Amino acid sequence: MRSTHALRAGVLAVAMGVAACASGDGSRADEDTYIKWVAFEVPINETVLLRWSKRQMPLRVFLPPPPEEMFEDPGAIYDSVRDGVLDWAGVAGPNLPDFVFVDVVGDADIPIIWASEPDGDWYIAYCAYDIQPFARRFGVSRILITARWGDGQVADLHDVYATVLHEMGHALGLGGHSPHPEDIMYKSTSGTAASGLSSRDRATLTLLYERPIGARIVGARGEH
Repeated sequence: MRSTHALRAGVLAVAMGVAACASGDGSRADEDTYIKWVAFEVPINETVLLRWSKRQMPLRVFLPPPPEEMFEDPGAIYDSVRDGVLDWAGVAGPNLPDFVFVDVVGDADIPIIWASEPDGDWYIAYCAYDIQPFARRFGVSRILITARWGDGQVADLHDVYATVLHEMGHALGLGGHSPHPEDIMYKSTSGTAASGLSSRDRATLTLLYERPIGARIVGARGEH
């Protein structure tokens, strides 16, 4: 995802248990949700909805303080990242999703790792999935955060927050991108991008958590 202010989504090809972003179907009107765009492509040419089980709530998040040498104000960066996580809390219903922060990375469902530079073509933040397509098992390997643009410049706090908010949408099961620039899950952002979740972001996550895990999507759209 690239533009003047770009977000790079965590999207990986289907291989070695890691699945790529795809798109979806919706029982609600397209203008109310973008569920048609957020399913996952799995083997045998299917697109399905994948997410965390409600029984897994609260999701355990590992978020260590950023290395002080990386930022002039590491506390402000940390707060922006934390807000990007917590602003999804309760969007799909009471305590759905819900989060608790843990101190040990091995205990986490969603480990957040600080990186001094991107490994590949992403920047600011990147969500890497850990999915077993045949078992319809959804997981997150990690969210990597540099809080920097491709040229090495530290991003401002709004861009850090918006990018982490976007990547957390992926980490909750929104496997693709909204076609609407007003939504936080749009493929890129600019100076006119939403500074938080839109009503369509909220409705889409709600619908995702209403549908069964592994529900097949007919007429999927978006990135395959």
